[in-house]
Order: sequence, then structure tokens, then C-alpha cells
Amino acid sequence: MKSIECHLHSYSMINHLNHDASYDVLRFIEHAKELGFSGVNISANGPGYRDLGGTSDEHFAKVKAHLQQLNMACELDTSDTRVPHMTELLNVAQAIGATVLRVYTRYQASVGELIKWTIADLKALAPVAEQMGILIVLENHEDFTGMQVCEILDAVDSPWVKALYDYGNSQNVAEDPHVALTAMAPHVARIHMKDHIVIRHEGKLWTQGVAIGDGTLPFNELTSRLLGMGLSRLCFENSWGYVAPISESHGDIPKTPCFAVFDRPPFVAQQMPVELALEGEMRALQDGVEYFKAICRDLGVNALN
Repeated sequence: MKSIECHLHSYSMINHLNHDASYDVLRFIEHAKELGFSGVNISANGPGYRDLGGTSDEHFAKVKAHLQQLNMACELDTSDTRVPHMTELLNVAQAIGATVLRVYTRYQASVGELIKWTIADLKALAPVAEQMGILIVLENHEDFTGMQVCEILDAVDSPWVKALYDYGNSQNVAEDPHVALTAMAPHVARIHMKDHIVIRHEGKLWTQGVAIGDGTLPFNELTSRLLGMGLSRLCFENSWGYVAPISESHGDIPKTPCFAVFDRPPFVAQQMPVELALEGEMRALQDGVEYFKAICRDLGVNALN
């Protein structure tokens, strides 16, 4: 049986990290180890470096030591491709021993300008990333189609700047996940696994994060395709309780099965009573992990120890 690496994303436990004082980044790393993951992806996206939980050199050293003690690999997530910000986060990544830094744009402009500015940023950052030995991966978040990500990375043309393919984010730009993957395939180095449904509420369409296995994303097929492409590290992201709008500027949504629309209000974990959010998040993580294990068995892959 082929063995691959699998990381747990800190967003999977965002409610615990936000609301449970006993659950910090160190406990998250331990929890991932207990579940059989070989590493973690930590979001440092926001004030205080968010899920990283601290900004001091002492804190970074503590996180790095904990990762090394548990033999856990690490990748770091941020957003905003501006060169000063990314240079700062590359240094944070190096301080905790992360080997990959994920990013997506934060510019507000026309798509053409977004593409131009993102290319310029990543071209400037590529030699910095190479010098530090940290791979930058640009995610298809909720702004670019797969072909637009490919256009950016073709122009940057650096082995130190690749793509991160997210199973569900293409839905937010009205693009089928298989279409996005086909476009991004030459550049994909990392992935985020998650599951969604599409809901209609008050006349608008949204993606609703659900436990992996409970949604309509073609999870099994995408996983099989990515493994067939030679990907050897996957990142499991429990997005239960997350909602995001589907852009109306990209035209009608595709008629593929993952865009089946459910008429129902969203459920947003951050708006729930804390006890319900913590309970639901933990249950979704546990159920999703079991579903993923079954998928791996079917594919002849060992991903969780």
C-alpha cells in the first residue's frame, strides 16, 4: 500500500482555537498527531498571526520545538501577496520550521489588475523564497479561476512559486472543481481537502462548509485524480460551519452535480452558542477523518498512521 503524508489544517479546529482556553496551537499539534496526521498547516492569517497564537521569537521557538519533538511537519498559511507582508511571513515560516507558505491576493480591483499585481509580487518574492528554501503556493481562493491562477504562475515561471488547489473554492467563482483542477494541474504542489454544499438563501447562492463526506463535492474523484498526478502530501481541512458567497460576476453556476442547490438558511459556527459550535466542529472532524480513511483504503493509500 502506497503511503502519503497528510496534514491537518488549523481551520479544522478554529472554534476550539478561538473559544477553548485549553486548546492552543501546541494542543492542536498534539491533537493532529493523535489522529494520525504527519503534519499541520497553521493559519497565520490575521492579527496576532491568528492560529499560530503569538508573534514573539520565543513563541516561534516553542512551536518549532514542539513540532520537532512530535516529529510533525509544518506549513504556514497567510493572505495578501504584497512583498513586505510576504517577506515578514516568510521569516515567520522559517522561525517555526515551516517549509511552505500559502497565500492568496487581498487586492481590490478588476480581475486584470489583480492578475497584474499578483504576478509582480510573486516575481519579486520568488528569489527571496528560493534563498530561504520555502515554497510559496498561490491558492485558488475566492477570486481567481483555475485558468487565471495558471496564467499568473506561467508568468512568474519559478519553481519556488507553485499552486495550491482547494477542492471547493472554485465554486465561489462559479467554476466546477474538475475544470479548475485541469487548468491548474501543471502547477499544483499542495492541496486543501474540504467538502461543501451549495445553498440558496434570500435569493443568493452560497457555499456551505460541511463535514467531509456530507457534501456534494466530488471528493473521491478529486482525491484519486490528485494522487494520480503524483501528489504525495494532502491537507485535510474541516470547514464545517463556514459560508461564503458565490460570485455573480462569473455568470451562471455550472449544471454539474456538485452545484445542486439546497434551499435552506446557512449555519454559521461563529454565530452559534459556543458549546454547540465546539461539539459540532469536533464531531465533523471525527466523522470526516473516518470518511477519509475509508476513501484511502479504497484507493490503496495509507495516509493516516
